[in-house]
Amino acid sequence: MRYKTIYIAGINRSGGSLLSRLFDGHPDILSYPTELGFPTDNNFYEITDSYSGIPQTIPNINFNDNNDFYSILDIPKQKHEYSTTWGKETADPLGVRDNYLEKNFYGNVEAHFDYNKFTGIFDKLAKKAKSIEDLYNARHHAYFTAWDNGKHIKNQSAVVMQDSGGIYLTNIDKFFSEFHQSILIYPLRDLMGYVAAEKVRYARRFFGSRRFAFPQLPNYFVKQFDHYDINAQIKGWLCALTRVRILQEKHGLNQQFIVYSHNILTSYPKDTMKRLSELCNIKYTEDLLRPTIGNKNWLGNSHYGPTKGISNKISANYPKVLTKNEISTIKLFSDNIDMHLSEHKTPVDLLSIPQKYLYEYKRQKKYFNETEKLSLYYALSNATKRRYHIKQVPYYSFFAIIYSIFVRIVHIPRMFKLKYFKAKGKQNYT
Repeated sequence: MRYKTIYIAGINRSGGSLLSRLFDGHPDILSYPTELGFPTDNNFYEITDSYSGIPQTIPNINFNDNNDFYSILDIPKQKHEYSTTWGKETADPLGVRDNYLEKNFYGNVEAHFDYNKFTGIFDKLAKKAKSIEDLYNARHHAYFTAWDNGKHIKNQSAVVMQDSGGIYLTNIDKFFSEFHQSILIYPLRDLMGYVAAEKVRYARRFFGSRRFAFPQLPNYFVKQFDHYDINAQIKGWLCALTRVRILQEKHGLNQQFIVYSHNILTSYPKDTMKRLSELCNIKYTEDLLRPTIGNKNWLGNSHYGPTKGISNKISANYPKVLTKNEISTIKLFSDNIDMHLSEHKTPVDLLSIPQKYLYEYKRQKKYFNETEKLSLYYALSNATKRRYHIKQVPYYSFFAIIYSIFVRIVHIPRMFKLKYFKAKGKQNYT
């Protein structure tokens, strides 16, 4: 029971979820229905919030000691109890519970997770672990055996993990050395799409619709929303791009560290998935062109609404949610980079981008091997992305109050079902 690990390590809103769902249908691959990265690392500073940019670290373990593997891998020791109070609903740390799949943003779902079976199998296999790879293999096998009575696990040889902050793993070298035939994939999304997606997310929170699949916040109000910090979003994207560029300098364009373009994937899906299959050393099948979750069609997790299959039409939404000034601001940074990434190739070569267009390239390069300094640098550089501008109350604040009340009324049936019929119908917190 040894799985090749394919780790999709990106930043938020970069398209990694789509790739993990495309891998889901492949007969030789197990793909988690939730995000799974490596444990966050409190050794650099006390982490009090979760966002793309905080340090993650593959732990060093002495397997001769009496270890608490649950704490080491951030696995809950008891079955998660979730709240049924409005505004306090929580995601499941394992990503699956009765009729709940974390990444199933749209549509109904039938699912079950036997936590006792999971812990029983994990405990048994973890005792035999001699390496961190053995320990994660124990987790993988226990997880997919406990999910839906093991119907998704057969004789797969690879497992896909995906995390929207994974590129900030502090010891990537350890990932390559400790995990057999490991592959790290970075999804590169265009800056315009990234900022647009982030703006929609912040606007939905402001107007009270949060991450619910319905009702959809009208694009007019998203476009008017200007309380977020666009420069912080641009800085966060450039900061990650610069880190990936330096990683390419170190590891090269090889089959262990792969950068692909989300835009190229959605525009040329067959060519891109064939190339990724080749790089990952897996057999190409047409299943790789159909995004699924638990072998059922996946309708995406875009804030713009559900999508069928691989869609390259989301870019049509950008001018609907971004103002002309915002588009101009983004283009000041993106145009110079895009001109060096115009070739439709996989993997994407970032080495041709001049250093002056990257974010503090020399500083990142200087401290790249000083883990503590660099981890704090990335955490601080990305912390401002969640900053809201404090300004005079805009006219649309009144609509935000009314709309948030409307959203709550619409969700009364869902909250009633969540509280009194926990195993009936869709239970997703989205």
